[in-house]
Amino acid sequence: MSKVFDFLTGGVVGSVERLASEFIETRMEDAQAMALFVKTLDPNGKMRRDLARFASRAYGFYLVSTVILIFMHAFASPEMAVQSNQAIEAMSKLFTPITVSWGAIVTASFGVNVSNNMTNKA
Repeated sequence: MSKVFDFLTGGVVGSVERLASEFIETRMEDAQAMALFVKTLDPNGKMRRDLARFASRAYGFYLVSTVILIFMHAFASPEMAVQSNQAIEAMSKLFTPITVSWGAIVTASFGVNVSNNMTNKA
């Protein structure tokens, strides 16, 4: 009788406990594995910072080029005005995609940085 009692009380309760523990640990292990995967790809955030730095420099180059083009158009001779006007139209069409791309890259970089800082403080 004691073996049946042990089986029903200890065995069933222990099985449910182990299943619940395994489910919880599996979710935690998945989260830890994902964090480890991200850390492996970019251990100290250098890649993310380099990408944001390059995107900022490229965006700055685009803005400086556009300003120079605007000044060239404003002070250009009449025969160059048509060509510079075409160039300004092309640069204007690129403004939104370039700005959105730059904003997404920099925002993602700062978002990951803030997330990492919040988890390190907790």
